Amino acid sequence: HNLLEEPTIDLSAQKRELQSKTKAQTTERETPKIPPKPVMSAEAAAYPKLLKIYKELNRQNGIIFDAERERNGLELERDSLKGLAKLTKKGELQSRIERKNEEIDLLKVGLSGIVKRYGFQTVHDFYKTFAASKTANADYRNKADRWEKGYGEKLQKQEESIYRRLQNYQRENTDRQTKQTSKSKDRGAR
Repeated sequence: HNLLEEPTIDLSAQKRELQSKTKAQTTERETPKIPPKPVMSAEAAAYPKLLKIYKELNRQNGIIFDAERERNGLELERDSLKGLAKLTKKGELQSRIERKNEEIDLLKVGLSGIVKRYGFQTVHDFYKTFAASKTANADYRNKADRWEKGYGEKLQKQEESIYRRLQNYQRENTDRQTKQTSKSKDRGAR
């Protein structure tokens, strides 16, 4: 008699396990796992500040290029002088060229001053850091955009509204069915 009771206990325990597993599986299907939103790395977060420095460097470089263009124009003018003008204007043009060279040298020192003010040893170090930060920021933006497209608030709201509409539709169907069954019962009573 004891042998017969034990298997029935085991079977009911197994049945309960299976029921709990199937319940867990159905709840897993109903609520899909949403991966966490991508987190911005420190490198990517530094990009806006580095972009500001980069723009400042570009502005300074533009000033340097303009000064070099002026100096090159003065050198061409000096080299094209002929005759008496060569003797009289050459000294004046040469001194203007030298002043322009000094100005360019000061502007170039200003480039390294800009990056040193923000904690970089050289302009080259800054450009390496800026390039890495720009890449990290672009990668983060791509990941965040893909996440937003796949799992973002807009999509979740859309899924919620679809779910609500489905629930409303199911509720309306059950209401119609209950009304129809109650009408048919009423007819049978007459």
